[in-house]
Amino acid sequence: MTDTLYDNAGELTRRCLDSLLEDDYTFDDEDEIQEDYLHTYQCKTFADGLTDSIAAHGYNGDTDSIEAKVAFILEKCAENGITINRTNIRNWFTDKRPISGSRSRELVYLLCFSLDFSLDEVIEFFWKVYFECPFNYRDHHEAIYYYCFANHLNYSAAQELIAKADKILESYTNEPPVLEYTSMIGNALKKVHTEKELLAYIQKNHSEFFRNNQTAYRYANALIDETCELAVKMYEIETTEHESRKINRKANIDLLLFQMLGADILGYKGEQSFAKAAELPEIVKSNFPLKMQLSNIKNRKPVSYESMRKALIFLNFYRYFALLFYENIEDKMFCSLEENFSDFVRDTDDLLYTCGYPKLYIRNPYDWLFMHCAYNEYPLNEFREAIARYYTDIIEDF
Repeated sequence: MTDTLYDNAGELTRRCLDSLLEDDYTFDDEDEIQEDYLHTYQCKTFADGLTDSIAAHGYNGDTDSIEAKVAFILEKCAENGITINRTNIRNWFTDKRPISGSRSRELVYLLCFSLDFSLDEVIEFFWKVYFECPFNYRDHHEAIYYYCFANHLNYSAAQELIAKADKILESYTNEPPVLEYTSMIGNALKKVHTEKELLAYIQKNHSEFFRNNQTAYRYANALIDETCELAVKMYEIETTEHESRKINRKANIDLLLFQMLGADILGYKGEQSFAKAAELPEIVKSNFPLKMQLSNIKNRKPVSYESMRKALIFLNFYRYFALLFYENIEDKMFCSLEENFSDFVRDTDDLLYTCGYPKLYIRNPYDWLFMHCAYNEYPLNEFREAIARYYTDIIEDF
């Protein structure tokens, strides 16, 4: 299974995979040289990915010149009747990755239109550069963008179609969706070949375009329920071996986080909060699945794509390895590196794909953190060591 991770991987991605599978690095290593491993990791930066993309689409200037690259994109925007603020473009080349959100997604689509990306290039750019899910088909704007890229239509054509779709949907109320999976809309759109067919599909299936992440919410909530129950079982096992802890033993998110993180961090506020004090890279720390994020998902409140994807990985990691430990407690067996790592990656990739999110990507530091811990004899302990190194050990010195 690990061999399949190398499929279609570039040189740097292969190096990252080699490092993961061959190095014996652990977070409890006191070697100061490795102290900031996450911060020196060969992450696929947005700037690198964007530079590679413009080079593939006609840019032959100095790849180190930010101003020259900005000028190239602005010229491409002008050719396609698209407006993107110069400051936004410049920020993209100074390692300021676009945040997860509807406005940033719209800007990235504008960028893809301006550079005349193919459909495959858009998907690749979202997955491996932006680290976001391409084409949320329940957003009729993005469904139309999919149709336009698939049929080689420009941004102007997309805007005309969106205006027509807006007028169609204005006459309908927010009704419950009929289709169970968002991917069903995507599969249907693959069979749409004309503007008339597209608008007819939107009108006939109007109820599908008012709610997002339906599949993801269902899977995430099932995972929350399962992992909360597992947390109770794991807590009872561990408290028979260690001192009793003052923590609510009910199957809830608080106990799940306590078991996953190895510490009760919910009481830390202000400068000691995870958001303020954790020294994880921002791309890892942003929208990290803590109580607010998981509670919002549990209550089906709106969350960003990044929040949902991170939560799915976080929850599935705990589900897989806690269950593995619980089912084999009598043998004291925890993790067979090759077999269990491969199975975890395959299981998580299937989950993410089903929910419409990019599969695990080794050059995304958040994904790397969980893949690294999964390739350890004691995955849950290794994850707790990471939290200790980059957060709980730090706040003890406050």
